[in-house]
Amino acid sequence: MLPAALFSFAIINHHINSTAAAKVASAKVLKVNSTAKATYHASKGYIYKNATLTKKIHNAKNYRQTIFYASKQATVKKSNGKTAVYYYITDKKNAVRGYIWRGNLVKAEVPMSQKSLVKLINRSPDMNPVESIQSLKPINYEAHEAAFDLAYNVFHFSPTSMFKNNQATVYTVDPELSQHVQNAMTKWNEALGETVFKLGSKNNYTLRISFGNGAKENWDGLYDGKQIYVDKSHYNDAKYPLGYIRPQLAAKFTTSQYWDGVIAHELGHTLGLDHTGYQADLMYASSSSGNMIAKYKWAKPVEKSSTGLDGTEMAAISDRDLNRAKLTKILGYW
Repeated sequence: MLPAALFSFAIINHHINSTAAAKVASAKVLKVNSTAKATYHASKGYIYKNATLTKKIHNAKNYRQTIFYASKQATVKKSNGKTAVYYYITDKKNAVRGYIWRGNLVKAEVPMSQKSLVKLINRSPDMNPVESIQSLKPINYEAHEAAFDLAYNVFHFSPTSMFKNNQATVYTVDPELSQHVQNAMTKWNEALGETVFKLGSKNNYTLRISFGNGAKENWDGLYDGKQIYVDKSHYNDAKYPLGYIRPQLAAKFTTSQYWDGVIAHELGHTLGLDHTGYQADLMYASSSSGNMIAKYKWAKPVEKSSTGLDGTEMAAISDRDLNRAKLTKILGYW
């Protein structure tokens, strides 16, 4: 039945266009001149075959979602004695074209092509959406969301209800974690220059943080898309993590600093940031195997940090972390 239905629609549409093609009184062309190329949507009215307006060839209401390009206009004196300006418009394939009164056109924004976007991304630092990436027209982020996700290892992890007006309300179930949570929130709030995370209560929160059991799956922190968990066994191990790494590295940070970093890392996930292979990043992971999305695979640091510590151990938000978080805000992930 589907082909028949489509065929019937084609017959009806042909009839409409045939009706629209009826001849009307001729207009006098006063002048034709080139204009700067611009993009439009046609809201209503007719598209004429020529500037004399003698033949209607399309009803514009059938093409309201079509992007038209105009670079020429004709000033005409119509049969009623009035002067009007008609733009010569064409669609991308040059299949629908003709003259339409400019009052029936509305400006249309057109996203850059994906090829152009990829070129721009490739000219930028790897995994770091700098200002040239953050300052594009909004329509580009809507049209190419998947390309941004893959280029910068970002993803819409959190439910829309978690961030209200770009802000999450955090409740810490276990008092032992409270100071670490506060420190981690402060790091992100200060880096982003706004209050993205604020303290809530048992009866008022959008993000919950508590102890969990990461022994089997070997994690110290976990965000499951709804809640953040911190491994209790490792947290209660007085030797962890300093007692299990080389003394030279252990001397460079503290246990408290580490747990601040673990929670800050998980808060990064709530913002839509997946792991990177850059060791100095807060969002660093030793391999890409746990990523939801990855621009490329890695099994060792893409770039080592100057200290030998990773971003979680340093509890530090890198420039790359920050710019990726700014991008996910633009994309509407928090």
